[in-house]
Amino acid sequence: MWEEVIVRGTVDGALYALIAVGLNLQYGVTKILNVAYGQFLLIGSLITAALFNLFGVDPIISLIVSAIGLFLLGFLIYPLVFRKIVLESKSAEELEVRSLLICFGLLFTVSQVMSIIILRNPRLLTLSINFLKDTITMLGVKIELNRIVATFIALTISMVLYVMLRYTRIGLALRAAAQEPTGAKIVGVNISSVHLASFSLSLLLASIAGSIASMINPYLTSAYASQYTFIALTITVIGGAGSFVGSLVGGFLMGYIIQLVIKFESLLAMPVVYIFLVAILIIRPKGLFGR
Repeated sequence: MWEEVIVRGTVDGALYALIAVGLNLQYGVTKILNVAYGQFLLIGSLITAALFNLFGVDPIISLIVSAIGLFLLGFLIYPLVFRKIVLESKSAEELEVRSLLICFGLLFTVSQVMSIIILRNPRLLTLSINFLKDTITMLGVKIELNRIVATFIALTISMVLYVMLRYTRIGLALRAAAQEPTGAKIVGVNISSVHLASFSLSLLLASIAGSIASMINPYLTSAYASQYTFIALTITVIGGAGSFVGSLVGGFLMGYIIQLVIKFESLLAMPVVYIFLVAILIIRPKGLFGR
């Protein structure tokens, strides 16, 4: 039993970590808590599945296509929806409340648009990716090759993002805007441009996570989108808002916890996640790596 929890927990944890990194990056820099994050993840998933089933495009290629598409979508959404409230909000708390309300509106809008598209194209509900379905054995556990590839992609993207945040000028600007926005302004950082980059980058990561999820979870629906959003929010709380390492550790921890619970009763997985979230909020409100 423990071998399967470790293997499958690692696979799921890598995906959860990538999802949480994107949401945490967006919230840590802009203070926008995007509860519609899972819907953008689902868009990336549907694009990848559609390109694979309709045109035979390799999922790795369609992953890049959908990522670029959502990155550009971020450049459209942020100026139209969020820039004004970011500039007008007098405090971080006010921005969080106003942006949260807008994100709920964005959640319903994106969900309805996707529902209309799916109703007019019912085949989208049955799309799945028959990609690298052969299995290999790890620690005595049979696991599909597509899950191994998905884990490798998720870990690679997370590491590339870490290097970018740690060692590049844009990464320095993002960290400065997240940790000390007033000081960043004083030294010449364009906070508005940094917020735009952060928002768009987070949608790019959501798209990549959605493409990876479509490889290992066929027939993704809006219910999955909401579940992934909740898991990402929980990981952000566990790891600490704005903490990259916290997102990684929290993601893998969540993967192991969910797999362990599934071994006893799969229906209890989400309730246990909620209980764990409440416990962290009570014991350590700022998260394991929060400051």
